[in-house]
Amino acid sequence: MIKIIVVGKLNQKYLNQGIQYYEKQIPSKIDFIEVSDESTEQGITIEGERILSKVKDSDYVIALAINGKMMDSVDFSKLLDQNLTYHQGDMVFIIGGSYGLSEEVMSRANQKISFSKLTFPHQLMRLILIEQIYRGFMILKHHPYHK
Repeated sequence: MIKIIVVGKLNQKYLNQGIQYYEKQIPSKIDFIEVSDESTEQGITIEGERILSKVKDSDYVIALAINGKMMDSVDFSKLLDQNLTYHQGDMVFIIGGSYGLSEEVMSRANQKISFSKLTFPHQLMRLILIEQIYRGFMILKHHPYHK
């Protein structure tokens, strides 16, 4: 199973529509888990505790971080394939809030990946991530969507 832990609520209708579109297309179940956000930078520790309370020891955790490893879509599809095929726990992606992720969350992450050196709104990042998950599955099936 793939889980996506996100900080904050999704309040943009167009983003929700896009996410629902890709969710229906993905052969694996995607479980979005929202944790409430804090309004100050000091709240990052509280957000981190909330995030980590949703993570099991057996999970393979991937933190989305601007300083993480960059990869192309083919490499991302290989990451999906390897984890969903050989890892016993869930594959968990974590999208932080406005202030990023706490050190505790970053330390727990098995891997840190970056989608760009640009900063994206964390609500938009949900749509970008789920589209890349869909693209990854299409690459694995040799479907022409990727081209």
